[in-house]
Amino acid sequence: MTVRLHSLLAALIVLAAPLPALAAPGGSATLTGAASATVIQPISIVATAPLSFGVMAQPTAAGTVTVSTAGIVTTGGGMVGNTAIAQGSSGPQAGKFRVSGDPGRQFFVTLPAAATVNRTGGSMTITLFTVGALTGSPVGTLDIAVGGTLAVGAAQPIGTYTGTYQITASYN
Repeated sequence: MTVRLHSLLAALIVLAAPLPALAAPGGSATLTGAASATVIQPISIVATAPLSFGVMAQPTAAGTVTVSTAGIVTTGGGMVGNTAIAQGSSGPQAGKFRVSGDPGRQFFVTLPAAATVNRTGGSMTITLFTVGALTGSPVGTLDIAVGGTLAVGAAQPIGTYTGTYQITASYN
C-alpha cells in the first residue's frame, strides 16, 4: 500500500505542476496590415485689399454703414442719406484675401463676431462679418471677399479710424 500511495502522490504532484500553454490547431492567425501617410501643402491666407467703409460725414444720430462682399454700401439709422460715403479715393470696398492650399481640398473660413476700429478719443465696432462666394482656379488658389457692418455713433468724433480683424482659413 505504501508503494501505491507513493505513486499516487507522485502523480498528483506532476499534475499540479504548471504545464506550458499549448495552442489548439487553428487557434491563431497572423496578418500584415497596411499603413500610409499623405503630406499636403499647408493652407495659407494673405490680404490683398483692406475692408474700407469709405469717407462719411459726422452723423447727428447713431447709424450703420454696411459694405457687402461685392463692395456695395447700404446705410441705416443716422447714416441714411449720407452722400459723402463714396467720395474721394478712400471709397468703400470689401476686404479681399487669397487662400492657397492643396488643390481640390475643401476649407472653411472663420470670421470674428466683432472687431474695433479706433482713433484717439473714439472707436467704432464692426459686426455682421460676411464672406462672399469663393472664386478661384483649379491650382489650389481661391480669392474671397469679406464685408461687414460698422456702427457709427451720434456725433462720432472726427478722424481716421483704423483697426484689424482676424480671418482664419482651415482645411475641412
